[in-house]
Amino acid sequence: MSIIAFRAPSGAWRPSAPTRAFASSRNGGSHSSSSNIDNGSSGNGNSAPPLSNTTATGKPLAPWALTFDLRERETLWTEENQARLVRIVAGYRLDLDLEEVEQRLRELEVLLPHLAARCAFIKPSTLAGLLRDPGSLVPRLISLRQLLPGADIGQVAAAEPELLLLRDLEALKADLQRLRSLLGPSADIDALVVRQPRFLDAELVGEVLAELRRLMPAVDPVATLLGDPSWLLRVERGRKRLGDDPDT
Repeated sequence: MSIIAFRAPSGAWRPSAPTRAFASSRNGGSHSSSSNIDNGSSGNGNSAPPLSNTTATGKPLAPWALTFDLRERETLWTEENQARLVRIVAGYRLDLDLEEVEQRLRELEVLLPHLAARCAFIKPSTLAGLLRDPGSLVPRLISLRQLLPGADIGQVAAAEPELLLLRDLEALKADLQRLRSLLGPSADIDALVVRQPRFLDAELVGEVLAELRRLMPAVDPVATLLGDPSWLLRVERGRKRLGDDPDT
């Protein structure tokens, strides 16, 4: 892997904190190859100022200064490397070291094993929100199982953690109530949510039904959507979300 340094406020070229953490984790925690950089020593007896995550004026560094350049031709971008990078950035957002991040991730895995296994595909901001206090998810999971008794909450949470775990619970209850109103009493909401978790977004479902009604006025949009829930993803890329000319 090629690690590209950024220009720190002092003017010296130094790698960012997540860069050093990522490189260290790939080397099994060894810092021998970068000890001169980490210790601020250039090898000639001179020492550089300690690394900082802020500019000289106290402002946060630009986002591109918090990570490193990945050259696709030189990088073996495995799922393991991607998951490691997500954990590093999530820990950086929470001001936690990697050991603490791993400990909290193990706590999350006890509650939601499917979600923890998909760490490589979760946004760092989402993982940070989940790891902020894993224990606080317990009462939420109990409430979710009461709201959706026929759904596999772990499976749904792994697919759409933002919609299920990081939203206000009252907003989620309101969406489920609206969803039942939109789809009618015959709709199996629990099964629909398991098959396609984005059904939890009632506003999206309403937009899709309106668009189906516009595209196929002679057809019942609710029956169409219930008969083939994939319409939810096929129609959500409509005018309201992307505009009339999304390719321009």
